[in-house]
This record gives sequence, structure tokens and C-alpha cells, in this order.
Amino acid sequence: MDHALRLAVPLQQEGPLRVSDAADRLGVSASTAHRLLAMLVYRGFAEQRPDQRYEAGDVLRQAPATEASVALLRQTALPLMRELVDRLQESVNLMVLAGTETRFIATEESAQVLRVGSRAGRTLPAHLTSGGRTLLAALALAMPSARFRRDRVAEWVSALTVTATAIMHALK
Repeated sequence: MDHALRLAVPLQQEGPLRVSDAADRLGVSASTAHRLLAMLVYRGFAEQRPDQRYEAGDVLRQAPATEASVALLRQTALPLMRELVDRLQESVNLMVLAGTETRFIATEESAQVLRVGSRAGRTLPAHLTSGGRTLLAALALAMPSARFRRDRVAEWVSALTVTATAIMHALK
């Protein structure tokens, strides 16, 4: 099921995929990727096009402009992300701000034994992710109140405040 869901995200956000693209993305054989795509077609999450590629079905369909822009962003960023992983030996995430949430577009994982797995396709509250906080800080100069009410920001800040006592209690 995890593999099928990991295929649904690029179908929705990036547009058509070949079976070989799906297999490469998941690190599985082409026959396994084909079986997963067939299941997505059966459930309405994907459709097979005349050129044999698969695209988002009725359940996942979005506006074409959104698919194209996310696909272009991902395609442009991945080589740079790989370069960063090679240089820093740490995982790298590409994320965008979607309203008040951070949407993870792509992940390049490091070879480190201890690392956070791919979050590609996930959406989390912006104020709870380091990347989201960075994006919010960049927006602060432009117009922060457009995305967050001041009382909510104060609530989040107080919820994130951790005392030494709380840390010691959690470690016991």
C-alpha cells in the first residue's frame, strides 16, 4: 500500500509517468510498478493514456498548471539537491508553502544510517517544520498577517516553548 501511495503523489503533482519511471522512483521491478499502477487505475486514482503512460485519475485530478509547475520545480531542483547531499552528507528536502502548511515536494536522502526518511508528498503545519519556519521567516518581511493571525502565532510560540524542567521530565 505504501508503494501505491508513493506513486499517487507524483501522478497528482507532476503528471504522467511511465512504468519504468514508477519502478525507478520506488526501487522496484517494472512488473511490480505495473501491478501497483493497475491497482490505482482500478480504484480511479490513475488512468492509462494511449501512449501507455499513467496519469492522475478522477480521484487525484488537479488543474494542469499545478501539475506542470510542481513537475518543473522538482525536475529543476533534484540535480541541485543531489549535489547538496553529496557535499553535506545529509538529506535534503524541497518544500513549498501551501497556505499555512509546508508541502514536501521532493527528498534526496543521504547515506547516513540515522536519518529522517522521505517526506515527499506529505503536508505538515508550517510552524512545526524547520523548513516551514524558514519559509515563514522569509515571508515575514512581505506580509505575515496574510497567512497567520497574530493570536495564532502567539499561541504557537507559547506551545513551542520548552523549559529545562520539561526536558528533564521527558528524559526520565
